[in-house]
Amino acid sequence: MKNKLEEFVNRNREAFDTESPQKNIWKELELLESKTAGKVWQFLTRTKIAASLLVLLNAAVLFYLVERRDARTPALPATDQAAGTQAPAYEKELDQISKVVEMKQARLKEIEKANPVLYKTFISALDQLNTSYKQLENELANNPNKAQLLEAMIQNLSLQQELLNQQLTIYQKIKQTKHENVSKNI
Repeated sequence: MKNKLEEFVNRNREAFDTESPQKNIWKELELLESKTAGKVWQFLTRTKIAASLLVLLNAAVLFYLVERRDARTPALPATDQAAGTQAPAYEKELDQISKVVEMKQARLKEIEKANPVLYKTFISALDQLNTSYKQLENELANNPNKAQLLEAMIQNLSLQQELLNQQLTIYQKIKQTKHENVSKNI
């Protein structure tokens, strides 16, 4: 194949060499290249600026959310480490949040009948937090720094509560969208 092409080009060389390029073609090519390079550079510069702003915005939002969560987490009372028991305030707070989480889990359980796939997705995310909570609970008996563990347990339960709230909100939106679609079809 290559030999045939070379033979064809060699036989028809005179026909190919009839046209010659303009004398200022190289200058035009250089000018075109510099214009294109300038536009590409401007695009890349703008893209870098936009990406930087996006990263800064994400960092600010993340900082705000962390600060907001920390502000909502109440300061925990000290424990009686000598006796190895936790203060009653911890128990109250743990019980209150646990009850709220249990109620929301019961509401989430209602989703299982209507949308089992969504329920499995929700439960898998919640199971990760439950596993972490149980690990903290097991460590509580053997760890001398009970205050930090109790605080972590309360934060875990708060995260579970927030997650359940988000999941229930998502389900309500899905349910509402389905209802609106049915209403439109009628």
